[in-house]
Amino acid sequence: MKRYTRLIALVGVLALAAAACGEEGAPPAADQGEEAQRGGTLLAGLESDVDAAFDPQKEYYSVTWGFYHCCLLRVLVTTPTTTAENGGDELQPDLATDLPEVSEDGLTYTFTIKDGVTFAPPYQDQEITAQSFINAMEREATPAVGAGYPFYYSVIEGFDEFGEGEADSISGMTAVDDKTLEITLTRPAGDFPFRMMMPAAAPIPDGAADGHNKDYGRFLISSGPYMFEGADQASAPPAEPFPGYEPGRSIVLVRNPSWDPDTDPLREAYLDRIEAQIGLTADDGALRVDSGDLHLMLDSVPPAQQIQQYQGDPERRDQLFSFGGDGTYYVSMNIAEPPFDDVQVRRAVNFALDRAGLLQIRGGPLFGDVADHAITDPLTGFLQEDYDPYPSPDGSGDIEAAQAEMAQSAYDTDGDGVCDDPVCENVVSVTDEADPYPDQSALISQNLEPLGLTLDVTTQERTTMYDSCNDPGAHVALCLGAGWFKDYSDATTFGEPLFGSAAIGPDSCCNYALVGAPPEVLEEHGYDVTEVPSVDADFQACDEMELGDERVQCWADFDRKVTEEVVPWVPISFFRDVFIIGDAVRGFDYDQFSGQPDLASTWLAGGGSA
Repeated sequence: MKRYTRLIALVGVLALAAAACGEEGAPPAADQGEEAQRGGTLLAGLESDVDAAFDPQKEYYSVTWGFYHCCLLRVLVTTPTTTAENGGDELQPDLATDLPEVSEDGLTYTFTIKDGVTFAPPYQDQEITAQSFINAMEREATPAVGAGYPFYYSVIEGFDEFGEGEADSISGMTAVDDKTLEITLTRPAGDFPFRMMMPAAAPIPDGAADGHNKDYGRFLISSGPYMFEGADQASAPPAEPFPGYEPGRSIVLVRNPSWDPDTDPLREAYLDRIEAQIGLTADDGALRVDSGDLHLMLDSVPPAQQIQQYQGDPERRDQLFSFGGDGTYYVSMNIAEPPFDDVQVRRAVNFALDRAGLLQIRGGPLFGDVADHAITDPLTGFLQEDYDPYPSPDGSGDIEAAQAEMAQSAYDTDGDGVCDDPVCENVVSVTDEADPYPDQSALISQNLEPLGLTLDVTTQERTTMYDSCNDPGAHVALCLGAGWFKDYSDATTFGEPLFGSAAIGPDSCCNYALVGAPPEVLEEHGYDVTEVPSVDADFQACDEMELGDERVQCWADFDRKVTEEVVPWVPISFFRDVFIIGDAVRGFDYDQFSGQPDLASTWLAGGGSA
């Protein structure tokens, strides 16, 4: 996935949990009329450390984005931390006084910044100004930083030139005065305000990141309601990393004394302190939540036994949550590789796969919804909810319809619905070695046999798998374990990265299907076809539209074109995030932006005991 979500390597026995789940997950727990309490220490567990040591220009991991969004970083505009199932697409001002003013040609955005908002210690005397945001963008553009997603900001005039060392500043970013930031783009991009809500765009104090291309995260200066423990004991600039983050061991956040709730109506920040222990297993974390030693696990899937326990206990049933996230699991088909260079074959595969069975292997309805198209429903305005271009009984596949499509392909010479060309034998396929992917691959292989398609499946470590899928020279025909989570609440984060010609690897990401691959790329990597379908013009048209109904409809139309005409994928399921919380946790909800619990709205009953 381009942005890593919570660990998605589910234990195979999760199907056991699905058997006990006849609904799409538990509703949010009622707080039984209790009044929210301030104070207390939230105790959380993590299986894995954050991805890039909390460096906001580098981090591309949902857990870290959750800590940023609720607690550590404020941005010009944002979406509310608590957005649950609605997609979180309603932008609101955060450090800006209002949403930006946009010029008539859609190229210039003007943000007015709130007065009197300062950074956390040790920069509590430095007010957040227009230059603070320019500092962040210059760091994101600097190659030596190794930023995580500078491509989102290439649309800013002069951004790439600054990064290439051809300019001393980003010409498209101007501090008109301390409280007015003007940003000029090279082309219209209606989603641009969303790009300015990502962590890389959060303000940085003057001088705070100097000399820290590789390790600024250990010295991160907060602009949110919390900061790393020990920041208030440091000098400016800090000489030593803050002790509140010990890589591989722990994360400790405490209140930021500079934070003024009057300037931040979006974050309740009930908790006094947040502690996360790194390195727990899912089973150990589950036992600690059950016993009261932890309030919740942030990055692991609850074990099946624990899920069953909570589902069957009336006293604890409302402590089990299943939230719909904006992510899709799918099979990617290389549309330049035989036999998938024939759209009839690709349509046949869409009819053949037992999506409901594949979801059941993942854990059933608690863990997802059967997907009939590529882009999640919240990002296409729920216009696609009833869209089902490859219908089958209960989503279990329709072999007759699949064979009818195969019969029309060039690879079925006698028209019997079964491929009779040798290219359909031992089709090169890769998948994730972690559960549930091997079991899903076995079912996919079984589903495709009646079409005359046999698979040669290699299981690989997740990163290796994605590298294989992303390399056109590897000639991987089927990427069986792919998944994608949006970066922010606009369908453009599904458009170019997944279907754009500029997103074809290995030096880019993540158009594994080679949609829109130029002839020279196909020739370079030894493909026989010289032309494949392209949707570059389609997503560029949507991307340039202003936010609103017309843009949403454009993306819904794009989704249909990809699903029915180009057919590079078999969408499998829209995923759901599952959490179990301890007895004392209240106000628990889901942050759609990060795909993490909303710790800003969470509070603890009974003085905070787990």
